[in-house]
Amino acid sequence: MNNPAVRKIAAIIVGILVFAGLVFGYFTIFGTSAADLEPRDVIISNIEKNSVKASWATGVDSQGVVEYGTTPTALNFFAPEAVKTKTHTIDLTLLSPNTTYYFDIRVGDTKYDNGGVPWTFTTKSAETSVVPTALPTKSGTQPTPVQRLKISDGTNCTETNCERIKLLLGKGCSTQDYMKCLRKVSTAP
Repeated sequence: MNNPAVRKIAAIIVGILVFAGLVFGYFTIFGTSAADLEPRDVIISNIEKNSVKASWATGVDSQGVVEYGTTPTALNFFAPEAVKTKTHTIDLTLLSPNTTYYFDIRVGDTKYDNGGVPWTFTTKSAETSVVPTALPTKSGTQPTPVQRLKISDGTNCTETNCERIKLLLGKGCSTQDYMKCLRKVSTAP
C-alpha cells in the first residue's frame, strides 16, 4: 500500500462513500425539503355555480388542505385531502353562485399562496343558459346547419366570415367566438 497511486484511488473511493453516507443520513434525519412540498401548477377547473375542482402537484407525496373563504383575510372553510399523493385534486362544494372565493393550500404547518396573496376563483352565476335543441336532419344525412339565428341584440348570426363575427361580437374571432355567437342566440322561426 506504499504505492501513491493506489493510496490516492483508495482515498477517493473512501471520500465518495463517506459523502454518499452523509447525504443519505441527512435525508433520513431531516426528510424532504420544503420546496418538494410547495404546490405547483395550481389549477381551478370544472367551475360551476356551486362547485369547483382545485388541483396541484407536489414533488413528494403529501396531504394538503385547501382553506377558502369569500375574503382574502377570512379563509374559514376547509377541504382536506383523504390520502397522500403527488397529484392533488379536491372538490370544493356548497359554494354560492356568482361569488369570488379566495384560497390557499396548507401542507403540514406551512401555508402556501400565490406569492403572498390567496389564489382566487369566481363561481358561475345562478342564471341558466339557453341549451340548443337538436337540429333537424335531412333524410339519412348529417344534421343541417342552423338556417337563421338571432343574437340578443337582434342581429343575425349566420356568418361564417371571421371579420363579420368580430363585428357581431365586438372582439376577436376564433372557433370559441363562433360558438359563443351560436350560444347567445335563439333559433328564429
